[in-house]
Amino acid sequence: MSDPVIISGGGPAGLMLAHELGLWGVESIVLERHATRDGGRSVGQALNTTAAELLDQRGLLNGIREHTAPSQGTHFSLLWLDSTPLEDRHLPALLLGQEYMERELERRAVKLGTDLRPGHELTGFTQDESGVTVTVRSDSGEYRLRGSYLIGADGENSAVRELAGIGFPGSSQPNCGLVADVEIDFGELEEIHRGARFCPVGGLYSSVPVEPGVTRVITAEFDTDLPGASVAPTASELRAGVERLNERPFPDVPVRWIRRYGGPSRVADRFQDERVLLVGDSAHTFYPLAGLRINLCLQDAVNLGWKLAGDLLGWAPPELLDTYTAERRPAAVRAASATDTQLALVHPVKRVAPVRELVATLLKFPDVNRYLLELSTGLDVSYAPPGAAAPLGRRLPHVALTLPDGAGSVPGVQHHGRGVFFDLTGGHPVADRLAPWSDRVEVVAAEPVADIDARAVLLRPDGHVAWAGEPDGESLVGALKQWFGPPYRSCSRHERDDQPHRLDVDSRIRHTTQILLERVASCEKWHQCTGRGGPQAVRAADRRAGQVERSRGQVLRGDELPVPR
Repeated sequence: MSDPVIISGGGPAGLMLAHELGLWGVESIVLERHATRDGGRSVGQALNTTAAELLDQRGLLNGIREHTAPSQGTHFSLLWLDSTPLEDRHLPALLLGQEYMERELERRAVKLGTDLRPGHELTGFTQDESGVTVTVRSDSGEYRLRGSYLIGADGENSAVRELAGIGFPGSSQPNCGLVADVEIDFGELEEIHRGARFCPVGGLYSSVPVEPGVTRVITAEFDTDLPGASVAPTASELRAGVERLNERPFPDVPVRWIRRYGGPSRVADRFQDERVLLVGDSAHTFYPLAGLRINLCLQDAVNLGWKLAGDLLGWAPPELLDTYTAERRPAAVRAASATDTQLALVHPVKRVAPVRELVATLLKFPDVNRYLLELSTGLDVSYAPPGAAAPLGRRLPHVALTLPDGAGSVPGVQHHGRGVFFDLTGGHPVADRLAPWSDRVEVVAAEPVADIDARAVLLRPDGHVAWAGEPDGESLVGALKQWFGPPYRSCSRHERDDQPHRLDVDSRIRHTTQILLERVASCEKWHQCTGRGGPQAVRAADRRAGQVERSRGQVLRGDELPVPR
């Protein structure tokens, strides 16, 4: 067995990546330096369309839907866009406290076998051609871990990025604001203090309900000198800032907590250094507008997860992991540029006023509105070569499907995290042709869909279209090899004499159970060697036992299981 993937940082990007790896049966250890979560103090409180759809395509949205609320809509620099072009094709933006998303991601990742270690902080690492050795500090002392890869998901002040010597240059003028939870019901606020708005005096203001009797207030001022980040903010400072922005008194109510945020837009020079990779805010950071920041974090995770799994399970073509940086860094640069452009329409207020008026006029043109709508929702992201026709490289519409066994949907068939081949011909037999990749790609036959302009579509595990065309086209095999590696019988891992290509149900259950029981023993041995026993060892053994049961269920359903190395 390969060593686990070590993820430094247990925020949205790190937990989403752990979840993605778990779907492939790849072990991960998440080191989170905070002993308790502080996701409840996040500035970002919105899920844009793509972020919502990424969660939905893994079945994660259902577990947090009760905590969501309708958003005001989608905007570009608080100039509201017409979302009509997305109706019935994509999910709307949602308001969601980040703490609820983190809790659900943690629950699902741990259920898939992730070893989550709160209060454990990475302090150093070394790497060689076969893996990484990480030094970890906790209340119990210092210890070392061996991993196959190290993922930096530890935020904009990433220790992993710094230790790897990866540059993090900034652009745009620094910005600084306040975020706080105040004890007043959202509905009791004056209308001008509810929702998000551009403030003509020079800044941005937003407020969202957190729970009954509590509202999150976020301010950003650009034309006013604010104290440095080292100066502790106060309730009176928050109240004065809101009153400057909205030009109306703000209630003098208790403040549960308050902190500063801000800084320039930054994108890492590179997202990979040998066996060290960056995801989320450790790779890029910018002002949180229109949900683009959390969108990028989740997109990084779902882009990297299946590629890393393919590398560790042995089926990935040699260049697959390199496409992570090739695809995600340009997307980060584009998102940072889009954010800087929006901030340039906010301040200095006297200079930007006529420009905002002009942009508002241009938004009346459907093509302009649609361009900025796709940019602000993340739907503009495409991994296709320049000039390629849609839907290649794009995400499919989030639409309903008519399947042989009843109703379905595009996101509904992606919960397992594998690739999906959509046969939309209405009866063209293609399953045999895809059989050599059946452990990596699921064939889904559906009735033709007006919103999908193709007779057949190959989806990557991250939901982007890898190929579209006729099911019997010769280019299909090339796309399968490019993104999912060689056919089953050509994959060297499965050519071993001691690992059968196909196991009947009973022997597959025995085979997989034995491997996982060996992992339990290995885990217990690790705890004995490091002196970390007790509840942590019990939880680790419970996770392994859970893996046995989940793998047994996979076999009984007829799912393919990767043959462990």
